[in-house]
Amino acid sequence: MRRNPGFARQLRRYYGIYTLGFALFVVLLAIGESLGLSQQLIGHVFLFVTIAIYATIGVLSRTSDVTEYYVAGRRVPALFNGMATAADWMSAASFIGLAGTLYFSGFEGLAFVTGWTGGFVLVALLLAPYLRKFGQYTIPDFLGARYQGNVARLVGLAAAVLASFVYLVAQIYGVGLVTSRFVSVEFEIGLFIGLAGILVCSFLGGMRAVTWTQVAQYVILIIAYLVPVVILSYKLTGIPIPQAVYGTVLQQISAREDELLEAPTERAVRDLYSARARDYADKIAALPASLEDERRRMIDELNRMRLDSAPARDIALTERALRDLPRTPAEAREAWQRA
Repeated sequence: MRRNPGFARQLRRYYGIYTLGFALFVVLLAIGESLGLSQQLIGHVFLFVTIAIYATIGVLSRTSDVTEYYVAGRRVPALFNGMATAADWMSAASFIGLAGTLYFSGFEGLAFVTGWTGGFVLVALLLAPYLRKFGQYTIPDFLGARYQGNVARLVGLAAAVLASFVYLVAQIYGVGLVTSRFVSVEFEIGLFIGLAGILVCSFLGGMRAVTWTQVAQYVILIIAYLVPVVILSYKLTGIPIPQAVYGTVLQQISAREDELLEAPTERAVRDLYSARARDYADKIAALPASLEDERRRMIDELNRMRLDSAPARDIALTERALRDLPRTPAEAREAWQRA
């Protein structure tokens, strides 16, 4: 790729103006919220304005040239290529999925973040440069030309489709969640709205349109990533650089977890679950008699509630529990082991 300083300067100017405009837009939304605008209206405005920006970039980037469509003409400056790649990393799968994984898995979830990031690095170092030098557009094309046959091409195609399918399921699900949350519509409708926006952004311009919309998305995403953690870092430690205090905060979290584990309420909950597990173990050991005892106990409880004129809701819940009781010892064993 030949360097074009004028093109790079033009891009920096355009995206600099875009960044300032986005910051002003966020400030205006904040002012509107302070003046009483509803969060739902603010969400609608933010969503549709950003989609309109992406769609405009996609339409302006339309092209019929094959090289432009598949590889953006091979003339994207390194800085902007990195921004587009970073926007891919900071997608719905990571913004929602990895955040949820870390929340539920704790430290073990860091393995997913490491693998996710390492995959991008491996592709950038071990695959992309050689694919570019070879002159092909896709991995199946590269394999077909390199090994001179359609078998390798089909294997590469199957691998690409399989990996892309798993990734796209998470992406599309995230698109549906975000869109339905902001627009307050059903998940399915939000999904189609999001997919329509993606189609407009990418269909006419291919990789050229995707690259420039991804750069625009990077500006929004990096702000969305950094602003909350900077605020939290400053609020908790007085230092607005979260990377500098990450280790200290982790130590504080670990100490807090130890306190919670030793708290009386936590011990009571663990004792309750342990007692419940022992009860199920005793029932499983006493099958099939324990199943009949449980059924008689629930029938007696239901009759007592009817005689005492218990609330209809409690009676209905007990009747449902009786209906859901396993019918055979094998079903009871499976259900109680699962419980």
